Amino acid sequence: MRSIKRVLALATRIVRQFARDRRTLALLFLAPLLIMTLLNFVLNDSTPGVTLGIVPPDGAAGALVLSRIQAQVGSAQSSVVIKTVARSQVDQVLKNGDADGVLIFPADLATLPGQSSQAVTLRLEGSDPSAAGELRALTTQLVDSLKVQQATTSPAIPVTPGPPNVTYLYGGPQYTQTDALAPLFVGLFAFFFVFLLTSVSFLRERSQGTIERLMVSPLGRTELVLGYVLGFTLFALMQSLIILLFVIYVLRVHYAGNLALLFLVTLVLTLGAVNLGIFASAFARNELQVIQFIPLLLVPQVLLGGLFFPVQTLPVVLKQLAYIMPLTYANIALKDIMLKGLGLGDVWPYLLFLVGFAALMILIAALSLRQERV
Repeated sequence: MRSIKRVLALATRIVRQFARDRRTLALLFLAPLLIMTLLNFVLNDSTPGVTLGIVPPDGAAGALVLSRIQAQVGSAQSSVVIKTVARSQVDQVLKNGDADGVLIFPADLATLPGQSSQAVTLRLEGSDPSAAGELRALTTQLVDSLKVQQATTSPAIPVTPGPPNVTYLYGGPQYTQTDALAPLFVGLFAFFFVFLLTSVSFLRERSQGTIERLMVSPLGRTELVLGYVLGFTLFALMQSLIILLFVIYVLRVHYAGNLALLFLVTLVLTLGAVNLGIFASAFARNELQVIQFIPLLLVPQVLLGGLFFPVQTLPVVLKQLAYIMPLTYANIALKDIMLKGLGLGDVWPYLLFLVGFAALMILIAALSLRQERV
């Protein structure tokens, strides 16, 4: 009987302790609801499927090709979106992300009866192997379908069955899904682990009274933050370099861009994570409360930053929210460099946002030190 009373007394103490910790209760009950709400919007309201552009032949054959392709896609209840693309705008449409691939028919198709299907070209954007594979299979079916319809209906379309000639704007058939996801996970791991390391380490400095002792020294708040930033950045540098080298030389992930530029983007991202960790530690009294920031600060960035769902397919409100998150810009920049081989002249707007985020976090972290008792 006494044993039961002791167990109940201990359980009661735990319940009362958690009941007084409103932050932990919020994490326990509200954070899952927030994440599930985000997932609901992302999964149900996002624009599904891939987009296939069509460059039709000239003249009456063009209208016939378009109508039959749209009928074929519609009858298959496919999620593929069909749009017409001007012949001179194919690469620009792919670069802008307005289509995942473009099926190009020869302009003089009507005058080429019996022409081999190699005259039909599929131009793929190439940075998403999943979309590329889906479009390769779909366009082969479409070209074959045109031939079948030619034999059974009138007027005829002079195309013979077989896969179209495939070309790539970026990458090639050697790209795998691992290649597509690697730059996203590089950014995620760099941001997450540096944030965690910094926030826990800085919290320990606060709890041990180190910060209070430094506040009575000649160091100003900004100098104090910069000193910690430089110290933590050394480990952020090492971590970023190890992640990149492991992904490229051990996992053998394909990359088309400049390795130094990849490292620069990752470094600037981790600088922002360092200062965000310093700022977050001001609102935590122990390591458990630091962990509580992960569902609030990191999980939304994972869901909305393009890691699992393309940003352009998100609902308008979530898309606007995604574009104020640093991980979104890091993911875009890393993908553009690794998969598309773009240079600094192409990714500088994303890099500038990350620099601005890091600078803002330095300022906010310095202001948060005003809470320290001197």
